[in-house]
Amino acid sequence: PLTRALRVDKTTLAGLQATLLHYLKGEAEEKIPVWRMIATPLEAIQERAEAWAERLREAGIAASVVDGRSAVGGGSLPGETLPTKLVAIEADSPDELARRLRLGDPPVIGRIEGDRLLLDPRTVLEGEGELLLEAVRRAL
Repeated sequence: PLTRALRVDKTTLAGLQATLLHYLKGEAEEKIPVWRMIATPLEAIQERAEAWAERLREAGIAASVVDGRSAVGGGSLPGETLPTKLVAIEADSPDELARRLRLGDPPVIGRIEGDRLLLDPRTVLEGEGELLLEAVRRAL
């Protein structure tokens, strides 16, 4: 009965094969998004965070860059974190802002700390920053 529940289909096997080949070729950091995010230097994250905060301030949104920690992985690496730079957005109701962002298109997931919503550039793929900033502008 357990083998039926854990049966792997062809698509899953193809994905696993492609992923393992990236590891064998030494190109995991380049080809696998999560490893690219983990391997991003803190200086590069700070540059992205500062650029995002500046763009938001230009739109009249109270935003700053603060130090933080990125969770590496829930079940795979519980409790492991990396230093990061976060974009802190001040809002009258950060809960309402977070709700609007979650329900937006594309959905944006941040975390709330005090009266601020925090966004982690480490968790956003290259090229998606502009979409995120537009989502924030629409939500406010």
